[in-house]
Amino acid sequence: MTSIATRTFAAASGTALVLVLTACSGGAEPTDEETPLGALDAYFEQMYGDYDEDAGNVQMMEVEEIVAKCMSEQGFEYTPVDYSSMGRAEAVGTEELDVEWGTLEFAQEYGYGATTNPWGDQSGEPTDTGEEWVDPNSEYIEDMSQTEQTAYFAALYGDTSSSEPPEEGEVVDEYDWTTAGCQGKAQHEVYESGNGMDDEEFTALQDEMSAMWEAAMADPRVSGLDAEWASCMSDAGYTGLAVVADAEQQFYEKVNAIYEDAYVDVDPEAGEADYAAVEDGIQNQLSALTTEEIETAVADYTCRDEVRYTEIQQEVNFEYQQDFVDGHRDSLDAWLEAYQAAQS
Repeated sequence: MTSIATRTFAAASGTALVLVLTACSGGAEPTDEETPLGALDAYFEQMYGDYDEDAGNVQMMEVEEIVAKCMSEQGFEYTPVDYSSMGRAEAVGTEELDVEWGTLEFAQEYGYGATTNPWGDQSGEPTDTGEEWVDPNSEYIEDMSQTEQTAYFAALYGDTSSSEPPEEGEVVDEYDWTTAGCQGKAQHEVYESGNGMDDEEFTALQDEMSAMWEAAMADPRVSGLDAEWASCMSDAGYTGLAVVADAEQQFYEKVNAIYEDAYVDVDPEAGEADYAAVEDGIQNQLSALTTEEIETAVADYTCRDEVRYTEIQQEVNFEYQQDFVDGHRDSLDAWLEAYQAAQS
């Protein structure tokens, strides 16, 4: 298990990004004024490009108020959490880095960012802001029995007790807010309901959009690059890799395993010092992987550059986007109008 504060923030912040990440599922890097946009990217830029931090914080608090009411209805206390006050590293985007994420230059310095922290020091610790953030619900949760905590988190995030990692090649079910507890309900009401995201007309549009992204990735011009890349990696001494994502994925799997193993035997009554010791052990294990991660990432991005993976993928992606927009322009315009009206 993880610490209560970590578990709570990770789940809440991750859910809040569902819409944006869905919009970017075509594989494009974070955009700035120098990054070209595909025809469909341009629609999402109009939807999400001008993020207002103050308005975002207001929405997060709306979510928290709904969560509190929902939890109360299920017999639990819940204090709305002001995540905007959490002390975090100041940088949250590639514009704060001296190298661009997803490039050979980034790999040479940070690998994949799995065991390194591009926005902090190499120990993996976030930049110290001088503020200590405390989840206002921690004390309430810590006073519960293990059974009560299980019920509490099931009410808050949905029942994940029977969830198992997908087998290789298994299709992962899409996120369903109705099974995500009070957080899912609140996120849906604030971020989706009323903005066109859940209208039947636009749901069908999004399904077609997802199919388009998948078709673009399966295009022989893109899928054929995997074999070329794998051959290049094999020549560099990295065998057993089939697709570009394999090299990076193996490090995130190792990182996940380190965290899971570290917390599996932690006493439910463990105190702050015990968790600090566990975190120190985790950081030591992550640091031991960093050299291997960087070397693998450098070979990976060198091979990507040699086969022109990113360039060709973008060309194909933009082609599919343009065809999709040409065939769905009226629906996309209506969706954009509905979204913007809901934000005003």
